[in-house]
Amino acid sequence: MVDQSEDETKPTRQWVVAWEPTDWLVATQHGLWLGTPGGRWVSSGPYEHALNTLLRRPDGLVAAADGGLWAVSRGEPRWRQLHDELLTVVQDVQMTGPADGGLVAATGYGVHVPHAIEHGALRWSNRSDSLSGPSARFSTCLLLLDADTWLVGTEAGLLRVEQGGGRWSETPVVGIGVRALLQVEADVWVGTDSGDLWKFSDDRWTHHSRIRGGRSVLCLAISSDGRLIAGTTQGLAILHDEQWRSTGPRLPIKTIALDPGSATWVVGASPGGLWWTMDGDRWQQVAEVPKGVGHILTPERFS
Repeated sequence: MVDQSEDETKPTRQWVVAWEPTDWLVATQHGLWLGTPGGRWVSSGPYEHALNTLLRRPDGLVAAADGGLWAVSRGEPRWRQLHDELLTVVQDVQMTGPADGGLVAATGYGVHVPHAIEHGALRWSNRSDSLSGPSARFSTCLLLLDADTWLVGTEAGLLRVEQGGGRWSETPVVGIGVRALLQVEADVWVGTDSGDLWKFSDDRWTHHSRIRGGRSVLCLAISSDGRLIAGTTQGLAILHDEQWRSTGPRLPIKTIALDPGSATWVVGASPGGLWWTMDGDRWQQVAEVPKGVGHILTPERFS
């Protein structure tokens, strides 16, 4: 991170700390934090939006927040508002193209897409209006298969969206909340509130397994050696020899980030904060980071 401490005495200080290619970026209930496992962690600046998800773009970041959607470019002094009065409670954000108009936002009220109006501002439209019931419209996570075909996790199950939001259809994962989606090459993994794992492969959905103990799946990741990792309401679970094994702090793990070149894992819990390990067994908490963590981005140098 770039140290801008010499500016702290300036009365007009409104900077966002610039991140380095080696920094891990963390979305928390009190804004963006950055640092390295075992090193120094700092808040990115005075903007303490409750952040849920981060999206990296070539010129900076987009942050999904309870209070809307925000962007910051590298070197800019402050966050830029992307939402209008309609867009709020943003749970996830993805992009179909590099410009602001290519963003897709999953919110507590449906999936929204923007179009530009005067002065570069965005006007958002809800593509979930045709869905019946608030549970089907409450969108928790997004996976874009291509620019016009999306998978949307909702409180009522997993939906498939085609034609850029023009056509909706059910998948076999219905009647249960979906909060975790992961694409691994051509396959898609889905985690549900019942602890069930589903897999989409070769154009076919199959039920894979269930994590026992009444645990909901909150996030998914794949290790460098190909093991599936689930963040659940009661800690981490690792798939080994077709069996799920528990590890790590027994907290609601909402996000998992892995160093592809080492055994370093960083996970975020809400509540519970930020934790990391270098061997998968001994875990350390980052005391400085707020106790509600929604998402972690690995350093740019891993990309």
